[in-house]
Amino acid sequence: MEAFATIEQYDARFPGREVPDAMLEECLKDATYAIAAVLEDRGVDYGDPSEDFAERLMRVCRSVANRILPSGGDVPTGATQMSVTAGPYQQTFSMPAAYGSPKLIPSELAMLGLGSSRIGWAPLGGRDD
Repeated sequence: MEAFATIEQYDARFPGREVPDAMLEECLKDATYAIAAVLEDRGVDYGDPSEDFAERLMRVCRSVANRILPSGGDVPTGATQMSVTAGPYQQTFSMPAAYGSPKLIPSELAMLGLGSSRIGWAPLGGRDD
């Protein structure tokens, strides 16, 4: 399967990466497979997307790939907190739940039109049969 985003599209949105093209390509593929799995699970045909939907696929693919791509620096990409202690040499990072995993977050699902809300109702106290 071809990735929903190219290296050039990724670099246009997130310039200055420090990892090789091969690693980025693998992250884009991981993101693509994660997106495809969600779409298949929801019954959405992504095989021949319209121009608008292809643009959304590309943007979500870049976002997911950026989240799972190693930063190459001392602080991992996606860290929300960092703590350093001089003795006894402790260093701590706090990461959001989705870090390092090609799982789509709510804003990405919404961009694809797959919000998490459900339609329907259930009577309180059970059925009236």
